[in-house]
Amino acid sequence: MRRKVTFLIGGVLIGAVGYKLLTPATPHVDLAATALPARDERPCAAASARTAIIVVHGQSNAANFGSARHSAREAVDNFDPATGKCFAAVDPLLGADGLGGSFATRLGDILIQSGRYDRVILAPLARGGASLFFLNNEGAVLTTNGISKLKAAGLTPTHILFQQGETDATSTTSAEQYASLLRQLVKRFRAAGFDAPFYLSRSAKCDYVAPKNMAAVRAGQLSAVDEALNIRLGPDTDTIGNEGRSPDGCHMNEAGTLANAALWAAFIK
Repeated sequence: MRRKVTFLIGGVLIGAVGYKLLTPATPHVDLAATALPARDERPCAAASARTAIIVVHGQSNAANFGSARHSAREAVDNFDPATGKCFAAVDPLLGADGLGGSFATRLGDILIQSGRYDRVILAPLARGGASLFFLNNEGAVLTTNGISKLKAAGLTPTHILFQQGETDATSTTSAEQYASLLRQLVKRFRAAGFDAPFYLSRSAKCDYVAPKNMAAVRAGQLSAVDEALNIRLGPDTDTIGNEGRSPDGCHMNEAGTLANAALWAAFIK
């Protein structure tokens, strides 16, 4: 067990905080056949400057496609962009699709346990299989509705995390197209007055679809960094190998979900 929870991925040792966030090993669970958790509503109002309000956007590995669910153990809340209400954070997070776990739930616990914040509010917007073209066209409502509901609730993001690229890695998206589409998406937040740092992961690995365009996508992610738009480079989640993934070599198992959270935690101040 100790060996499982402290493996090194991408230079990040999960360590003692991570150990507390892993549950004992259990047999495979069919999450589609597992009842959804009850939701405990909480006030949305940010209590202090030590509250992080984190938008989580992208595709499946930013949504609820991890193989194990997690209930936050600290003061981590889930802002639901459908209702505009807040609830205690428990997987699957409201606002993203998928029936499994999210790295963001564990990230909230890490940020509080490490003393960086007293409270974390997560606003998930991610959709499995989403390309950047989709997110800027028929899927643009995910962003615009999220912005609208956050404004109505009086919540201004402190961080925007974007983990996406696997779908574009199966297409012919060029590095230039990727960077252009990414900036187009970021401008929606900026036009709404949301100036929080936009952290962009380097993500393209998804073995079961045999991506052929990984190099172009990863180059586009690197070149999309833009000081004027406050787009910053986030973690390289492709460093999470298959020991941290489900058998498809794409989505995260429990250890990989925790590793993903730990990688993101390194970028959040």
